[in-house]
Amino acid sequence: PSHDTSPEHKDILGRVLNVGDYVAYPDSNQTRIGKIDKLNQKMVRVTTGHHWRSTANKYPKDTVKLEGPDLTMYLLTK
Repeated sequence: PSHDTSPEHKDILGRVLNVGDYVAYPDSNQTRIGKIDKLNQKMVRVTTGHHWRSTANKYPKDTVKLEGPDLTMYLLTK
C-alpha cells in the first residue's frame, strides 16, 4: 500500500495546488507571485527567490493558482 502523506491543498478557487505551481499571494500590502516548493500539513511554502526573505508559508486559501497565458507572459518578462 502507498503511504503518500502529502496533504491536498486547494487555492481560493478550489483548484488543487502542487509543488511547482505558480501562485499569487498577499504579503503585507502587496501581491506577490511565487512558486510552491513544499506542501506542509496546513500551509504551502512559496519561494519568490528575489529578495532577502525568499520563502513564505501561506494558507492555501490565501493563494490563487496562476496558469495559461497570464503566467506565460509573467515568466517571459522575468
